[in-house]
Amino acid sequence: MIVQNKLDRTSVNQIERIYKPSLEEFKKKIFSSRKPVIITGKMTDWKALSSWSIEYLNRVVGHKEIDVNFSNNKVFNFDPENQFTIASKKMKFTDFMDWIVQKKTTDKYYYLQQSSIKTSFPELISDIEVPDYIDPKLLIITNLWIGAGGNVSQLHYDMPENLLSQVRGRKRILLFEPKQTSFLYPFPAHSKIPHMSRLNLDQPDAKKFPKFQKAKYTECILEPGEMLFIPAFWWHQVYSLDMLNISINFWWKTNFKEYFAPSGRRLIAQVPGLIWQSLKRKR
Repeated sequence: MIVQNKLDRTSVNQIERIYKPSLEEFKKKIFSSRKPVIITGKMTDWKALSSWSIEYLNRVVGHKEIDVNFSNNKVFNFDPENQFTIASKKMKFTDFMDWIVQKKTTDKYYYLQQSSIKTSFPELISDIEVPDYIDPKLLIITNLWIGAGGNVSQLHYDMPENLLSQVRGRKRILLFEPKQTSFLYPFPAHSKIPHMSRLNLDQPDAKKFPKFQKAKYTECILEPGEMLFIPAFWWHQVYSLDMLNISINFWWKTNFKEYFAPSGRRLIAQVPGLIWQSLKRKR
């Protein structure tokens, strides 16, 4: 039975917007709260915010070959029948951008997801700034995301802390607190994708996933020039809006104590088993 789920809001009824907080304000008010917050005014000096048109990106990046993910229905998730990977193909960057502009009606939809700026697009590094909220020693990676309106990154959580920074277009984001984990039907902790939910949020199966009816959420629209702080282990589903959608996200290491949140405890419980499996493989 497929039903449209009418979710309840969480205690985080509205995500607060804070204008250009200082490093001290970020640490004391935002980071320590362990709740999502939208930061405004911090990207004003980014060259990317004013320059990243399709023409500019085509000129700077050019005909470089890139790996883009593709989907038949605009939902980008991990395929159990393909070793739990997202289907991808190589394309010239300019061909990818042309596809976005022309809004071609095809049986495939493309999304440049989670692509390291440093490794894959070093020519764009000078156009952005790593926020001073992030200790350089803890920074894991800076990713570039480019896609068209309608693309969906399915419900998941990240183990690092996350600053999602919107450059072009808007994103709609649904967020669930870690304590909602038991209602969100994650894949098993010992699987390849323990951070992903088995749910289809837009058409949840109430018979197969009955506890989801108890889930609560909050949502926001992230505008160009805004950053969304997504604490580690917060579940989120992301919808790209508008024709051209470009984001940068920064992941940095979280404090180990956050692994004792509901999402993290699932993974910790698997550590002895994972070590044993590793030892067996080495025999």
